[in-house]
Amino acid sequence: MDSATDAAPALDDRDLVLNFESVGDNCELGLVQRHVGAEPLGLLRFSGAPLRSLLRALANRFHGIADPASIRVHEENGEYMVKLTQYDFYYHAHIKAGEATPETLHAQQTRTVRFLTDKLISDLETPSKILVFRQNEPLLATDLVDLRVALSAYGPNTLLWVQEACPGHPPGSVTVADERLIVGYVNRLAPREDVPNLHLRSWLSVLRAAHAIWLLPEPDRVQAGREATARMRRVDLSFGTDGNARPHLGIGWSGPEAGYQWAVGERSLITLPNLGPAEEYWLEMDVIPYVSPPLLPRQRLDVSVNGSFVKSFDPAPRGQLYCTIPGNLIADGEAVKLLLDHPFAASPILVAGGRDDRRLAFSFSRLSMMAV
Repeated sequence: MDSATDAAPALDDRDLVLNFESVGDNCELGLVQRHVGAEPLGLLRFSGAPLRSLLRALANRFHGIADPASIRVHEENGEYMVKLTQYDFYYHAHIKAGEATPETLHAQQTRTVRFLTDKLISDLETPSKILVFRQNEPLLATDLVDLRVALSAYGPNTLLWVQEACPGHPPGSVTVADERLIVGYVNRLAPREDVPNLHLRSWLSVLRAAHAIWLLPEPDRVQAGREATARMRRVDLSFGTDGNARPHLGIGWSGPEAGYQWAVGERSLITLPNLGPAEEYWLEMDVIPYVSPPLLPRQRLDVSVNGSFVKSFDPAPRGQLYCTIPGNLIADGEAVKLLLDHPFAASPILVAGGRDDRRLAFSFSRLSMMAV
């Protein structure tokens, strides 16, 4: 079987984004489409559509949403906003105050909402696009199930659930949960107070990967997702006596122990192989900071790549740390010099009354870098 990437047609960005339709919870996908010159019609494209309101609308087949009494137009910050009170959807009318009367806009919106509602129901009943949902707040498993059940009542729809990148899931990557659920990971979700502040490149990478998988027959999608993950360019280090990290370590490391290794002194060096050109790289580290309150309440970890500062974790938490590395910091064929500054390293003898005289900063158990 060809990979999902090999099977995907060569679409430009504008044609690509036309294969997706937003089902909530805000206009981030709509702005992604606008960024690349696409302006598809969609009831929820620019709507604030909270999940519970969306579920209620889907269950009722959007009944009453276009009733004139349920459409309210009001002025806010010099422009008109529209609220569909039947289901608590709201959106910008993209008309400034004074460019039209509220009465004229209300009549126009009544016609538009009725048309777009009929179109959305038709699209749900005869699926020809990938439906996209995103939400800044954590999504409960029961909410996701409720959304999928509500969408499946209309037809065999495929849902792309977009989340922020996290350990194991770098920006631009996707995983295939099952034949009709794809999970995509962007660099960040736009903040609610500033939705235009989105991360376009990782959005487009997610949409392209999801589209390639969606084009495959449903029975092949999960395997294609696994193959795409396996092809990711990456290097993985494990620390400790049974790990593979030792050849990559320079200054600032104590000897390996069972499952981990201490970064000691003020800085530590790791040299990684070049993964080839990429616009960005994704770095993950599993660490435990050495702390001993009240004298040593926190540790700081500053990450530099090939002499350029990338990220500061202050205070650095226990667990998984992650960040992006700009691709221009790594020249083609050049080894990656990862310098970790940890200025608060301290000896247990001095801060805790122990016997260990090493200046401990962080214990490392795992480190991974991926090209994204």
